[in-house]
Amino acid sequence: MTQATDANLNAGRSPVFQCRQCGDCCAGRGGIFVKPQEVEEMAALLGLGVEEFCWLYVEASAMGPRLTIADNGCCVFLMEGNLCRVHPVKPFICRQWPFLPALLVDAEELEHAKTACPGINPECSHEDFVAEALSQGAPEKQT
Repeated sequence: MTQATDANLNAGRSPVFQCRQCGDCCAGRGGIFVKPQEVEEMAALLGLGVEEFCWLYVEASAMGPRLTIADNGCCVFLMEGNLCRVHPVKPFICRQWPFLPALLVDAEELEHAKTACPGINPECSHEDFVAEALSQGAPEKQT
């Protein structure tokens, strides 16, 4: 489909997701897990060596390395105004939001997310949500 065709199909329809920069998705519930390449990219962006970056911003967990959480319970890289200090190279899980696998496979999980995230259109159907995710390159949901 062309962009013009996509625009015609979406004309008059509210977007499924429009970030409001509320910062709620940056709260540390469960942790922001990072891969070695993500650590390297964030370190480079901040002008730090990987070892120093890890000492300052990464902690071990049973599920793997994750970013530390600031005293306010949010990601250590959440700045004033709810902006991300490492936005150009933010971790994969952050780039995925709100199109997380759990929300793609379970309509009830999406309904819960709608109450927590003001950027998710409360009127969008699960089908529209999944279609939007797929149009942005998310893998198809597993049935």
